[in-house]
Amino acid sequence: MSDIARAIKEREQAFEAQYKLDEEQNFKIRARRDRLFGTWVAEKIGLQGEEAESYAVKAAQLDLEAPGDGNLLAKVVADLDEAGKVITNDELLTALTSALSDAQKSFREEYPEPLDGDHRL
Repeated sequence: MSDIARAIKEREQAFEAQYKLDEEQNFKIRARRDRLFGTWVAEKIGLQGEEAESYAVKAAQLDLEAPGDGNLLAKVVADLDEAGKVITNDELLTALTSALSDAQKSFREEYPEPLDGDHRL
């Protein structure tokens, strides 16, 4: 293999490693965000202890069923309505944004380095 071909192959592998790392991090951060948001909603509807924890876990699992925020927001709006809680869209989006910020911060603190050897560039 020529030096140019080797360099191209190494560059390709580096891009693949970066893509893999980015996708794994985004998935983990999004799951944390959804769980934190679920915890916030659980508190608003009066759940405590194991019920609140279960609600938060289910909120995080919704993205696995159908990626995107649509399922999550539809569920929490329905649950808030059912509980008689009035929360504006702005409040929901603020809570979701705050949960994302908290999830990113905690993830970066927990994983300051790449997750394993094949992520190294």
